[in-house]
Formats: sequence, C-alpha cells, structure tokens
Amino acid sequence: MPLTATMQDIKAYLEKVEKNQISPQNLPDCKRCSLEAHYFKLHGYRERSFLIIVDMTVQPEYAPLVRFRCPACKKTVTYYPDFALPYKHYTRQSILGFAENYLTSETTTYQQAVMVEHEVPGYPGGEKSLAPSTLHRWITRASQWVQTTQTALNLICQENPSTRACRDLAQLTVAPCKYKSQARKNRLLGGLRLLLVENFFKATFNLSIFTNLAISCGFT
Repeated sequence: MPLTATMQDIKAYLEKVEKNQISPQNLPDCKRCSLEAHYFKLHGYRERSFLIIVDMTVQPEYAPLVRFRCPACKKTVTYYPDFALPYKHYTRQSILGFAENYLTSETTTYQQAVMVEHEVPGYPGGEKSLAPSTLHRWITRASQWVQTTQTALNLICQENPSTRACRDLAQLTVAPCKYKSQARKNRLLGGLRLLLVENFFKATFNLSIFTNLAISCGFT
C-alpha cells in the first residue's frame, strides 16, 4: 500500500472542523507572551489542499487548517492535524514514510525508495510521478528539524527516564554509499534521528502533539 494519509483521515478531520471540535489544547504556549495555549481563541481558517495517494494516483484533498489567536498579544498560530506538516502538501505519512524507505536501508536508492511494489505513484493523466528529487528535498528538510527532535527527546526522557531512545540514537549509522560528503552524511543522520524520535514519541504521547511541537520550534 502507498504511504499516505487516507480520505477517511481527511474526512474525520473535516467533521471535527465543521463541528468546532478542534481545540488549541495541543498547541504550544504563546511564543511571544507565554500565555497558556488553552486560552487561545478561534481566529479563522487557512485554505489548504493536501496530496494523498489513492490506488497509486496522487490526488488533492481540501482540508482547511484552523487558526487560533492569543487574546493577550494577538499573535496567531496554526493547528496542524496529524497528517499535516508545515509548508508541505504531501501528508506526513508520505513524507516520513518514503524517507524511512531510503534512510533505513543500506542499499535502497532514491529511485527505489519512491516505488511501491515496483511502481511509482503518479499524477492524473500520467504526465509525471513522484520524483526521487522530491524525496531528496524531504529528507534534507527533515534533517533541519534539529530543535524539534531535541525537544521531543527531552519530553520523552522526562516522561520515561528508562527509555532506550538516547541509546538507540547513539547507535545510528549511515551506509557510506549513501553520501559523498560529511554534510550529506549529517543530513541523513538528522533525518534518521527525527524518524527514531518520532516513533518513540508516538509510543509515549499523542502524534498530533509531535506535529504541533514542530510549530513551537519554528516551523510556523
């Protein structure tokens, strides 16, 4: 099966939006004035379409993002559902899932990593498909989530002091054939760290908290 959020995921989120069931509870406190997030007020919606993969075809699905405002300093912040990442149209499941295909294998190439059962997800009309260069950019972007990864790791350790997360992070390696420079090696390791910490975070907390944790670390 392709790595993607589903239409059911989108519809479930839309139902919550329509019923005003999206709350700021999982958002970080205001970065400007430190007001606790549960005091935030509904401000509006940001138009957004997400790309999901249905039967190996990439298709857009509309899902507006809910905006909240701090009543103290008037700063606004966007709430991201667990299938969304800042600045990305593909869903979190696709971005991190395809990245994992590449990062966790010693031999898989970018061309192979975007394939699902020997087929690459394509766009309607067959004019183009998910490109290996897109996956390269996703991994580069994921490697820049250093503060998000560290903040999440700190929360995991606070919640579960006996966690294996730190030990597993120390053992991460990248196959030499995956990089030609130290800079690229560091980026691949950064992507691996994010994936590992996200998995520990899912087991410890709620995934939507992790997504919105990225917001507090600068991905607004």
